[in-house]
Formats: sequence, structure tokens, C-alpha cells
Amino acid sequence: MIISAMPGPFGAIVEGVDLSVPQSDETLRALIAALHEHQILAIRGQRLTDADYVAFGHQWGDPLMFHLPSHRKNDFPEMIRITNAAATPERYRDGAKFWHQDSSYEAVPASVTMLYGVETPDEGGETLIASTVMAYDALDEDMKARIDGLIGLHCLGGSPALPGEKIPFIPENTARHGIVSHPLVMRHPVTGRKALYLSGSAFGAEGLDVDEARALIDRLRAYCTQPRFVTRYKVEAGDIFLWDNFQVLHSATPIEYSDEPGKRRLLYRISTKGTPALCRPADLAA
Repeated sequence: MIISAMPGPFGAIVEGVDLSVPQSDETLRALIAALHEHQILAIRGQRLTDADYVAFGHQWGDPLMFHLPSHRKNDFPEMIRITNAAATPERYRDGAKFWHQDSSYEAVPASVTMLYGVETPDEGGETLIASTVMAYDALDEDMKARIDGLIGLHCLGGSPALPGEKIPFIPENTARHGIVSHPLVMRHPVTGRKALYLSGSAFGAEGLDVDEARALIDRLRAYCTQPRFVTRYKVEAGDIFLWDNFQVLHSATPIEYSDEPGKRRLLYRISTKGTPALCRPADLAA
């Protein structure tokens, strides 16, 4: 297994591992440690069955069931279909084109998300990733003192939109999930490192009035998505691309919806909750 730096401010590329066969605990621990260190990983050159992919997903935590059943794969509901098919309803097009952390609108959010590339277009389809741990580290001490300890309020689609964003708002889904709270500065459950936790769902903060909280969230979301904290990656066929939701925000980029050869895109996403069984969380009480 060879791990090398990805172009950009963070991230790593993994080659020389075949995930279609069972991996040793040593290899899996190395992959887990690499993700926690580099925040995003691209594992290249994979040819997996659905069962192979789901088995790999279970190594990272408990796969979640996406809130839209129509997007799940029938035989393997852990897998979420991401496609640019021409028949895609308008309300679901470019639905991830905003900065967010997955399932942040749930009481227990997603910890790791991965995409498996089956088919990718010749042009377009990149994913943007912003490091919220690098952004937190670069904050001045006054801002750190202001936000450490604040509890953010989240609901599906609740964040103020940044320029160019399309934050989906589907009232029935927002009502179903309600309002949940998460620390505005999240400590990583394994490494203990601090990072901003804003997503596309933070709309307020306990103890702050509505306007002050939304202005703060808007300011922090704009701050941590500056180019100096952002890298981009295009998932190619055979890639498994993973990110650590406790350390990064991500956003899709616009894509053409087409069934033409060279324009089609098909990815399968798995998101997990909790920590991998093979890693021991840091002593966060210290």
C-alpha cells in the first residue's frame, strides 16, 4: 500500500490495495489512521461487488439509511445512488451543491462518507472539500474564545446560503427531522482535534439572538470555505473517495444531466455513524 499527498492543501491518495479481498486489521488500521490524518482519502483501482463495498463500509462504523428511500439501492440499502440521469426530477438536481457535513441535521450525525465511482463523465463532476480543522486552527484567539462552548442549532436546509449555493429546502423533510443541537466547535471523537461544525444546517446558537447567530454562522461558513482551506477531487471509475465529516465540509459542483456516453455519472455513497471498531477513541476527558 502506497499513500501519497493529494494536490492541494490536504488529502491523500492510496494505491496498491485491493478491497475486493478481506484486509488484515493492520491494513484497515492504516487506512483509518490515514483518513484521520489527511481528512480525505482517494483509494484508487478498485473493482468491487456491492457486497464488497458494503463490507468495506461497515469497517468505518454503522451505515446510515438515507432519508429518501427512493435513492437507496434495493438489495443493499446502505448504498445511496448518485446519478445525473436525464430523468432526475428538478427538485433533486444539484441537491448537494452547497457546503455541508452529512446528516448534521440528525442527533447523531455521519462520521465518515465514501463514494464509489462506477461511471464518471469526461468533464465535470468534481467534489469540493473545505478543511474545518485547518480553518479552526487559523482563527484568531478572540474568535476561538467567542465560539468555543457555543451550541449550534441545526435543521435540514437551515443555514444561510453563501453566494452561488443552492441549499435544498423540502418542508416535509425538515419537519420530519426537527431541530437538533451540536457544538459549534466539534472535538473529533478519535483524535480529539477541534474543528468548526457548521454544515448547511446550522441556523442558530443557544444563548444568541437569531440575527447575531445567523450572522456568525454566515461569517464562519464564508471563512472556512476560502480557497486556502479548499481542495477538489473528481471521483473516477474505480475510486473510493472518503472524507471525515468531523474535519471537513464538502460541496458538489454543477453537472449536466444527460444519458449520453461520456456524460453519465454513477456513484454509490455510504455514510457511517460512530467510530470504526478497529480504532480506540482518544481520552477526550483529559
